[in-house]
Amino acid sequence: FRGLGDSYNALGMREKALGRWEEGLGIVRRIHPETKAMEGLFLQNIGIVYSNQGKHEEALAMHKKAHRIYRKTMGPESADAGREILNIGQSLKMLGKVEEAMEKYEEALAILRRAVGDEHLDVAAGLFAIALCKDKAGDAEGALTCLREAQG
Repeated sequence: FRGLGDSYNALGMREKALGRWEEGLGIVRRIHPETKAMEGLFLQNIGIVYSNQGKHEEALAMHKKAHRIYRKTMGPESADAGREILNIGQSLKMLGKVEEAMEKYEEALAILRRAVGDEHLDVAAGLFAIALCKDKAGDAEGALTCLREAQG
């Protein structure tokens, strides 16, 4: 179901992707309750679809659930936990909570730097997200600094 959801999502068929991921989530919860990390992945993907549909409150709820699972199963300093904090930040930004989003992006960036190193694409994504928030807050110079660092 995960692969089908990924394929539908790549084709822009968000409702079908959402349906496959929700179905997969139900199966994982029923058959493999010990596989919590997989549950986190389904919740994360569902959150991304909600975000793409403009359902940012629902997306935020899914990302928070996924983050709790990743923290518990993979560890609070894991790349998975860091990536999910980026998703939480994105949802907050889309809800107009730019300061809260910035805090989450900075938290995620610190975790990702420790987990995967400064040269990783996830770190660049975190820097880019921070740059967008800084620009929105009127800090063009800070945004440029982040973008330059993201460039490597």
